[in-house]
Amino acid sequence: MSSTKFCRDALRKEILNFTKGKDLKQKWKIEKKVMYNNKEYPNVKGHKCDDDSGMWKMGTELSPDGEGGYYMIHYTVVWGKVTWNAELRFNSKMTCVGGWLNYFATGPSKFIKGKEMCDDYLKPFLQENEEYITSAHGFNFITN
Repeated sequence: MSSTKFCRDALRKEILNFTKGKDLKQKWKIEKKVMYNNKEYPNVKGHKCDDDSGMWKMGTELSPDGEGGYYMIHYTVVWGKVTWNAELRFNSKMTCVGGWLNYFATGPSKFIKGKEMCDDYLKPFLQENEEYITSAHGFNFITN
């Protein structure tokens, strides 16, 4: 199975399981806040954390993009501030069409096409984090 198909199928399954019974006709997002030193912080780029050394757990935000597709942003903490780690774009069928990876101090941010993004980032992430989008892992379904 190609990595693109694997990623599409895995994400669709995760989202369908998590949103079962929810009203997807209104504006919504699935969110897990970034954790730093066991404290939650909002997924807001530039938000300052209490200190600048410690352990972090990635935050995630997934929502419709308003154009028939979806976007997912992974957040992390670098130098005591919340920032983005990856921003991925998906079409209406949840196939990754590309996105940006933040290489922080090792190099500039880079746009990566969908297949390469699935091969190098998303597939390994999803394989490592099976049944990732769950309430038990800190995810919430939010409507506006």
